[in-house]
Amino acid sequence: MNRIFDTETVLKAGRAAAEIAKHGTREEKSGKFLPPPGWKGHLVTAADAPPKPRKPKAA
Repeated sequence: MNRIFDTETVLKAGRAAAEIAKHGTREEKSGKFLPPPGWKGHLVTAADAPPKPRKPKAA
């Protein structure tokens, strides 16, 4: 029988799942999107969107 995962990997994944179930994910903890650690990109938010064009007032 060939084992895909060793015991240490299974236990580590179980601990991580228990931590997330108890305390929530990184995003849930902060209430906003958090990029992955080490990410160097630009975070796009609603403030980056161009303003909507204004309609001229009808006279």
